[in-house]
Amino acid sequence: MMTSLISIIVPVYKVEAYLDECVQSLVDQTYANLEIILVDDGSPDRCPQMCDEWGRRDSRIKVIHKPNGGLSSARNAGLDVAQGDYISFIDSDDYVDRLMYEKLYEGINKYPNVDICSIKFLRLTDGYVEPYNKMWDKKEEVLVKSEDFGVFTILQKSCHASTNKLYRSYLLKDVRFRVGKTNEDTLFMYDLSKVIESKHVNMLELPYYAYYYRMHEGSICNSISAPLEISYIENLNQIYNESNSARIRNAVLHMKNRSIFFLCSSLAQPEMKELYKLYFEDYRSKLKNVFYSDIKEPEYDSPNLKYVFAMIKYAPCLYRLLCKIRKTSDGI
Repeated sequence: MMTSLISIIVPVYKVEAYLDECVQSLVDQTYANLEIILVDDGSPDRCPQMCDEWGRRDSRIKVIHKPNGGLSSARNAGLDVAQGDYISFIDSDDYVDRLMYEKLYEGINKYPNVDICSIKFLRLTDGYVEPYNKMWDKKEEVLVKSEDFGVFTILQKSCHASTNKLYRSYLLKDVRFRVGKTNEDTLFMYDLSKVIESKHVNMLELPYYAYYYRMHEGSICNSISAPLEISYIENLNQIYNESNSARIRNAVLHMKNRSIFFLCSSLAQPEMKELYKLYFEDYRSKLKNVFYSDIKEPEYDSPNLKYVFAMIKYAPCLYRLLCKIRKTSDGI
């Protein structure tokens, strides 16, 4: 019998076009014992009023209004007041399948020593739905051991997002999102991994699609004004400097080298002209002592990728020219 309270924390900022769909997907859950915490992070649009309207419509919804402090600050504000035995997060421009929390609750209680349960992502772009990441497209249940959680989330063998998971609340007693960071989930999962390893508990990954991650013009992960990869690389550097674990540090180095390469590849595109001037040479110089074997992975390895790596490292002007020719031939 499902009696435990699940607290769902929803940070809200400038999402009036999507907020109703998000909250409706939570209200409609088959698992009904919910505390839905809407954290209005000083949103300048109609979101504050919309949150209050939802609070009046459903007694399970609590509304917090606070000055703008960013995504991490809003999630932390929700954590500070959450009363649930379990905690979950959802971004307010996303929505979830109505069975999501029933599935997560059953999963987290299915085996001993499972204190986190994760479910699969779908990416939603202009009405088109597709799996978010090939490596996360598991066909059966996967148990991630406590000692592997940090490495697997850094290497993204397991989903490193905070939003598609259910956590036993005690795990987050002393864990918070680092304020002022972009791509904050990377650091959150690293901080959480230390608690998980000390408690010797595991994560269960479920082979069920339930979380719809929306890509749109205003989303943080769709912004090119300050490339997400740069903040991701900075976060990896911070983890490397803080960790004493050889496994964590090796995983960080691998992902940092890959991220630098893919950042350079992105910056070389014709539409990235201004950002190319700002960042390309600095980050290309960081590839000086990196070999293709340092960045390749079986899931992504291909001859084309190897040629791109060589051109970015040794002949960036040629690579930019080829990108421009391709864009022109495609009519872009």
